[in-house]
Amino acid sequence: MAHPLDTPVLLAEREVLDIRDGKGIEVRCLGGNVWITQAGDPGDIVLQGGESFVLDRNGLALVTALLGPAMVGLQSGQIEARPVRPHHSAPNGLRRAA
Repeated sequence: MAHPLDTPVLLAEREVLDIRDGKGIEVRCLGGNVWITQAGDPGDIVLQGGESFVLDRNGLALVTALLGPAMVGLQSGQIEARPVRPHHSAPNGLRRAA
């Protein structure tokens, strides 16, 4: 499903938004919690409301609402990707945004 950039997207719990070749797109969690997985990246990202992550590779990226509905904003990246750090409360194999 295609969504224009700069338009918030409401995801139902476990609904998936697929982004193809989105390197440089900032995914901002405006509410709820989202899980981001990128093709070829062994680690995943978990965002809470107010956090964001810039996709750092092309290919398929999946953005999933985790624990209930989530609101996501997508912006073309004029900013650099931020490093992520492991977070102990994230499910196994997931990383939390820095």
